[in-house]
Parts: sequence; C-alpha cells; structure tokens
Amino acid sequence: MGKQVRVSASLRIVRDGKLFGPGVAQLLEGVAQLGSLRRSAARMEMSYNKAWSVVHDCEEQLGFALLERRIGGAGGGGAALTEKGKELLTRYRVFEREAHELLDRLAEQHFAGLLF
Repeated sequence: MGKQVRVSASLRIVRDGKLFGPGVAQLLEGVAQLGSLRRSAARMEMSYNKAWSVVHDCEEQLGFALLERRIGGAGGGGAALTEKGKELLTRYRVFEREAHELLDRLAEQHFAGLLF
C-alpha cells in the first residue's frame, strides 16, 4: 500500500469553554524560544492583541498566570513562562503525544485490512 495512515486530531482540554489547546501551547512555546509574546504571535501570523487575549482568557480559566511579563524600557520588554506555565505546557505535549500514539493504535485495530 501507499503511505502510512495516521489519525489527525486536535486535542483541547475544556471546562465550560476552551481551557488549553494547541494554539495556546504554540504561543507559549514561542514565548519560551523568543522571549516575547509579540514575537511569538508574529511568528504565528497572529496579532499581538489576539495573542494577549488568548493568553489572558486562558489564565482566567486556569486561575494562574502562564506568563511573567517584563515592562519595556531601555532594554525592551518581554515575557517568560511561569513555572506553572512550563509545567502545563510540558504535560500537555506529553499528553498530546501519548494520545496520538493511542489513536494511531486504535485506528490500526479498527481499520486493519481496510486502510492498513
């Protein structure tokens, strides 16, 4: 057969509404790498205001801060992940990887002989 078949799923953790998912995770990874929410948003082709709103709404739902913000000045501002932000991001990425592995196994089990 052709290429390997895999399951594609976007995993979000929800409470009453969206709580945490791939978009927030990508924003946080960008902040960790670039030291700035503005630069992380730009890399994702998202406005800074939208990024700030996404992070703020997530923090409100979670009840804790994801980012430590540094006010600008001579050296410029920036942001860094809080310890809880780092932990949540790490746990989410592990959860996401394991969930995708499980989904791939389930797909192979249910579609063996038809797609695999």
